[in-house]
Amino acid sequence: MERNNASMIRQNEFSIDPRMQIVHVSLNVSDIQRSLEFYQSVLGFRLLGKASNDRALLTSQGNSSHLVELLQVKESEISPQITKRAGLYHFAILLPERKYLADMLLNLRDKRDQVHFDGLADHLVSESIYIRDPDFNGIEIYQDRPVTEWNWKGNQIEMATLPLDSKSLLNESTKEGWTQMPAKTSIGHVHLHVKDLAKAMKFYHLILGLNLTTTFPSAAFFAAGKYHHHIAANTWLGNDISPASQLSVGLNHFSIRLSSKGQFEKTLKHLSEYNRESESSDGTTSIDLRDNDGITLRLSYV
Repeated sequence: MERNNASMIRQNEFSIDPRMQIVHVSLNVSDIQRSLEFYQSVLGFRLLGKASNDRALLTSQGNSSHLVELLQVKESEISPQITKRAGLYHFAILLPERKYLADMLLNLRDKRDQVHFDGLADHLVSESIYIRDPDFNGIEIYQDRPVTEWNWKGNQIEMATLPLDSKSLLNESTKEGWTQMPAKTSIGHVHLHVKDLAKAMKFYHLILGLNLTTTFPSAAFFAAGKYHHHIAANTWLGNDISPASQLSVGLNHFSIRLSSKGQFEKTLKHLSEYNRESESSDGTTSIDLRDNDGITLRLSYV
């Protein structure tokens, strides 16, 4: 019993780099040209370099690294379509100012025939637009409220899902309107479908070292430092879902970047204590690891 208690204390002592960031999401798509048209013409992403027949990198204004990677899935390798599979619920595009969210809402309303809307929401810490891409991957586009308006109770943050005051938001819209993803746009968080919430909490909180910031029925939210969440997990599809697959349309992986080599090595050492399987992504600066549902995370450093 003493050994188990000591082990739990060691587990709880580890925290991931508080300056950790989600730097990109990688999506398997069924038709890369159709997806490129959507992400560029509708959402305003900029193509980074030249697209090939099976891969394209997308970014925002003035950004030299990609935020979204599109990967063409070969027809012969596509897994049978399973609607109840672990993986992406949505990835979230964080805009730097509220005016951009207002312009985006007007832009999406103008292009409503090209967009599947899931809804609008006020989460107290942020305001959000929810849509789907052509492969029905969930996308949240949001803007954070000032951190001075966030309500922390100890280590737990108050969040909710309330109606968005779209009238107030649209008062912030600009004369120029939406043109492109602005500078300082980032991937704010990813939200995942998982099979077992307790196992997900152990992986993301105890093993990966993220703070557990809040919980809802069948959902948990995790963050580095004092953010509201970088990763969320839910069991809203039920507990009988299939594992994630990198051959199916949807999430291929998402990438977490740490602020230094020291933080990277510290995290790898902690992961090794749990015998977490990982594989080198590029030989030196990044590794791929999988959670309990087979969802792939790429861990790297600056």
